[in-house]
Amino acid sequence: MPLNIDFLQILLHLLNFVILAGGLTFLLYKPVVKFLESRRAYFAEIEEKNKEAAKEAEKLRIEYEKKLADADADIANKKKENEKQIAEMTAQTLKEAHQKADAIVRTAEQEAEKRKEHILDSAQTEIGELVLAATQKLLSDTVTPERNIALYDEFIRLADEKIAEERVKNGKK
Repeated sequence: MPLNIDFLQILLHLLNFVILAGGLTFLLYKPVVKFLESRRAYFAEIEEKNKEAAKEAEKLRIEYEKKLADADADIANKKKENEKQIAEMTAQTLKEAHQKADAIVRTAEQEAEKRKEHILDSAQTEIGELVLAATQKLLSDTVTPERNIALYDEFIRLADEKIAEERVKNGKK
């Protein structure tokens, strides 16, 4: 035995190692491989589910983008319709306002015409009363040329005063 090596001991250790390796392989290899295979299958299944979920999410994203684009177009159309309705309503309101304004102006013109006629009628009545009063004075007093001139002047002065009063009374100057 050179170098103190006992081949029998080495063979026995080798035999023990082979038995131990065979026993461990028989007892542990298959369960560990089975565990690793199930783990690999589990992660493959999760990866497959994630891919499907990603595909579904992409479909939903495309769908939502399409719906969003449709909604934007729909909003733009409704906005145009509402603007058109507002323009029509504004035009109608302006037309009605112009009609009402025209009616008010016509009514004011008619009222002014009536007031004018009333003022002319009252002026004619007052002129008639002044003429009657002047005539009575003429008939009651003696008729002389100086007296006639004075009466005519008095008549014209009274007529001017009445006309001025009526203008002030009716807001005219």
